[in-house]
Amino acid sequence: MIVINSLAGLPADHFPDRRHLWRVFRATHFFRLSLVVLLLIAFALDDQTRLFGKQHPTLFLGAALVYLGLVLVAIAGSYWRRPVLTLQAHLQMLLDLLALTVMIHASGGLASSLNTLLITAVAASSILLPLSSALLAAALSFFLLVGSWLLGRWSVIPAGGTDAWLDLLLAPLRTDTDDLVRLGVLGATLFIAAGLTHALAERARRGEALARQRTLELLEVAELNQGIVRHLQNGVVVVDATGQVQLLNDTARDLLGGAEWAPDQPLDALSPPLAQRWSRWRTRGGAEAAAFRPAEHRPELIPRFTRLSGRQAASALILLEDSTQAAERLQQLKLAALGRLTAGIAHEIRNPLAAISHAAQLLEESTSASANVTDRRLARIIHDNVQRANRIIGDVLDLARRDRVKPEPVELGPWLDTFIQEFALDRASPPEWRLDGASVALTVSFDPHQLRQVLWNLCANACQHGARSGQPPQIALRVGRENDRGRPFLEVRDAGPGVATEHVERLFEPFFTTRAKGTGLGLYLARELCEANRAQLQYLPIAEGGSCFRITFAPANLAPEMD
Repeated sequence: MIVINSLAGLPADHFPDRRHLWRVFRATHFFRLSLVVLLLIAFALDDQTRLFGKQHPTLFLGAALVYLGLVLVAIAGSYWRRPVLTLQAHLQMLLDLLALTVMIHASGGLASSLNTLLITAVAASSILLPLSSALLAAALSFFLLVGSWLLGRWSVIPAGGTDAWLDLLLAPLRTDTDDLVRLGVLGATLFIAAGLTHALAERARRGEALARQRTLELLEVAELNQGIVRHLQNGVVVVDATGQVQLLNDTARDLLGGAEWAPDQPLDALSPPLAQRWSRWRTRGGAEAAAFRPAEHRPELIPRFTRLSGRQAASALILLEDSTQAAERLQQLKLAALGRLTAGIAHEIRNPLAAISHAAQLLEESTSASANVTDRRLARIIHDNVQRANRIIGDVLDLARRDRVKPEPVELGPWLDTFIQEFALDRASPPEWRLDGASVALTVSFDPHQLRQVLWNLCANACQHGARSGQPPQIALRVGRENDRGRPFLEVRDAGPGVATEHVERLFEPFFTTRAKGTGLGLYLARELCEANRAQLQYLPIAEGGSCFRITFAPANLAPEMD
């Protein structure tokens, strides 16, 4: 059901805020108040010629004072908003017509200059009244003028005489044609003023309603755009020509270290490396910018610069993309294309490898008594290489299954206690453990089986490479939260010599190993499993010696969805 506004003839939903109608109505009241005050001042000062109220001064003064009092009452009613606006507008229209007609009659009738005020009153009433009421006001004002004119004609007929009643009836017919023409022109002007003012007012109301609707739509679009920009996975930074940051979404703030930002803050104060690349991009005319790391232990960011258009042509839009996420997407595409192929090939290779291994064992057993040392050594080489190839196939199959993530809430403290016990039972010479921060209540979202696989690989590497000569391996596990971002982390440290500088860049490459019997897929698989769980695995050199691998877990809003 559509509700129609009786004042404007428009649907009510075109006026979400009706207070402006009361403001218009109140403004007409102040116009009336100013008008009657001016009339009273002119009446009081002009006591010689009597431009106003020259025929009936007392009647003019009384009508003006009554009109002044009623206008003050109407102003109070407009602030109180009782009764309703429609009723007040109609009552005010009747008051205007009656009061002005009386003052026109007291000032000389049709010859008075106050006739234009009657036209103004009809036009003012037509602003808020519907068309029917506006035309009714024009007709009523015309009939009131005619009544005032007839009353003026009858008042000049002398009383008494046998032909008094006949003269009273024939008085209108004995008047000059100028009065009739003036009445006709005034009547036509009243109706034209009422219709034209109502049409213009309705058009203005519709234009205002349309403008308000468009404004609301623009505000909604602006809020939608701000919400989209705020929750984009890529960081968004808008910089003007002077290097002042105009816009920074939440993702960009998190990627740049969570620094506090205020509008018009210089870009070099927010991120000096990004400011350098922005300046280089401007001077080189749109050259590609190199990736940068905003701080230590943070992933590299890939900046992309775009010049805005229109009024913001001097500003630049900077998109920041996490290199790990880009690498993850590329890796997912690779795995989607090669997953089935590698799984099929691995299964096909595993079958002949099993046959070779079985045949090598039978050969070794059948010739153990008569074979020489060389034959037994060759059989052992065959068996060891078959096992190594089988481990590579197992790692490849694990890579193909990396997308099968089933994350669960894992409390790191109790989980690490259980892991240490399991790892120690599997080792002939267990390492010396040190657990720091286990008392801190940290719950992360990670696949428990894959977390065990990652940590087992890191601890096995620590036992093999992190032991000093003549001493048992020493492994330190440290849990905590980052100071800037608050993301939980787990560090695995050893007391070994550390990774050589020339090997650090290739540390997580597949099939890269420094051991003769290594597969080179352990650290690569560990990093892939971490990325599958929205975590990061990084190598951190230690100044005092040793190696440190840090697993930085995803925050709650970036953790993978649970099945």
